[in-house]
Amino acid sequence: MENTFLVQVFEGLAEAEYGRVRKFLQSPYFNRRTDVLALFDWLVRRANNPVTDDSLAAAHAAVYPNRPFSAADIHLVSRYLLALLEQYMACEQWQSDDLQPRLHLLAALRQRKLGPHFERHAQRLEQSQRQRTERHADFYRVEYARQREVFEYRILLQRNWQHNLSGIVEALGHFFALENLRWSGMIASLKMRSGAQIPDPPLADAVREWAASADTPVSVAVQLNSTQIMREPENEAAFEALCALLPGSFALFPPSQCRDLYMTAINFCIKRQNKGERHYTQKALDLYRQALEKGILLDNGILPKYTYHNINALAHLAGEGAWAEVFLTEYKGLLSPDTRENVFQYNLAVCYFRQGQYDRALELLRTVETNEMFEQLDIRRMLLRAYFALGEWAALDSLLDSFNALLQRRKDLGYHAETYRNLVRFTQKILKIRWNKPAKKAALAEKIRQTQYVAEKEWLLEQLR
Repeated sequence: MENTFLVQVFEGLAEAEYGRVRKFLQSPYFNRRTDVLALFDWLVRRANNPVTDDSLAAAHAAVYPNRPFSAADIHLVSRYLLALLEQYMACEQWQSDDLQPRLHLLAALRQRKLGPHFERHAQRLEQSQRQRTERHADFYRVEYARQREVFEYRILLQRNWQHNLSGIVEALGHFFALENLRWSGMIASLKMRSGAQIPDPPLADAVREWAASADTPVSVAVQLNSTQIMREPENEAAFEALCALLPGSFALFPPSQCRDLYMTAINFCIKRQNKGERHYTQKALDLYRQALEKGILLDNGILPKYTYHNINALAHLAGEGAWAEVFLTEYKGLLSPDTRENVFQYNLAVCYFRQGQYDRALELLRTVETNEMFEQLDIRRMLLRAYFALGEWAALDSLLDSFNALLQRRKDLGYHAETYRNLVRFTQKILKIRWNKPAKKAALAEKIRQTQYVAEKEWLLEQLR
């Protein structure tokens, strides 16, 4: 049974869901086959005890204990169970959205010509929509569907009716514009990163023109400026307009879309910072703080470790090392439990390293364990500088040799390998140079300046001044 479609879908279930799935399978509305339930129970036992025999024969014996083995039997019941597990997931997804079932209920009441009941539920949904503060694309999708049901109900059951076509058209237009803008920006971003030739969404130019000139909702203005930044990375006017609107976006968009909007602005800052415009460092940090305060950076209650890394690094670049240390402690509990201690120690080591507390940084770096290559490279980079600053020459020589060997082994690092190889090579040359010969120092410094890919270039040049 290993790695069949059934096993893959079963493994997509959380352990806490097993009880709900079993009730679903016990419902005669969905399933009347006891062998389907028996196969599910066997899969649960297999999940709780991984050493259990998971062969087709073992599954068959559990489901049909008094029947000779038949691969056809177990394949058939597996197909039934797979279909029911997929149906369960679809039902769970459907029920997780309070509005979608209500729209389906309106359609059912209209089709069954249950006018009073339709009107009662249509009024409730209308009131619910009015009470919502969100004005993202999904709000307008629901509003369009609601208005359309009302229109079709009036055509079907009422002779004297006032049409609501303006509401339908407005909701449809805003939904289309918001989705068009969002995908237009995403496609532009992918084009810049990969060079892929991806066509713009239909009517993209017309939508952007309409969004910029018409009296549109604030949510459309927010999405337009975000899209403009992704299409034109140097568009500072769009960046400033987006930043002005972002604090109000929490009421307009769901957390996941708010996070995307904030990350668009933050990435704009990072690109400008990387060009030497250092005042954007503080802007990026301030945007991260706003997002932290609203909790939109969390993914299922977990703060991604790369977000944790980036905020720590930006805080130090902005000269807010003390705040960074407080941040690391305050948000440690939101890191994933399985990597929390390692991620915290790594980032705390970065703090100490940036503050020049090399002894404390070394103590932590020697205990950090990571399988991620770029973190390993960064740890070695910090160890190199710390050993150099503390005059631990034997440890530095050993590190340089092992660092170089690692870079020779890895063939998947692209230009990063050259960047770090040059760091190792130039550090070794600095160690060998005769300090009483300024000409050699000047020549080596010029060589470093002329080399395109060098990690810690400024630090290396400082050692030669």
